Amino acid sequence: MKLSAESRLRRLLIVFAQTGGEGPRTRAFDNLPVDSRAHLLERAALNADELPVIAHFGGPAHWMLITTDRIVMGRESGLQSMPWSDLENATTDTAHVHAAFSSGVGGKLSLSRLRLQRRDAEDIEFEVEAGPAFFGLWNVLKTIASLRKE
Repeated sequence: MKLSAESRLRRLLIVFAQTGGEGPRTRAFDNLPVDSRAHLLERAALNADELPVIAHFGGPAHWMLITTDRIVMGRESGLQSMPWSDLENATTDTAHVHAAFSSGVGGKLSLSRLRLQRRDAEDIEFEVEAGPAFFGLWNVLKTIASLRKE
């Protein structure tokens, strides 16, 4: 069964809220500052039936936008876009986890690096906001990986 864009949006927002929630730089798209939303919409060039859902906005050259169809990332090296169908899983690097737990500063809440495992291409690592928003974003990405298999 294929979910509508509105159904995907609602489902991802629920997962985000229940497993982490918003932070200063990672929020439901509609809760971002107006200038951040305008920047993301201009750069991501959404399709007519594609809706913005959640974004991490670390600055004009460092952001991630999850839409109802894709994961779009703005990086120093340029724009990178991945359709949901390419996302196999979302994880974090084992060395990063060990460093977070051994640092004693926040433990798991200091995790900030996500690894997007793609089906037929090299993994993508992306730095996001640490804290509860990290876990919300991680769970949203894991949900996308499971939805694309339905």
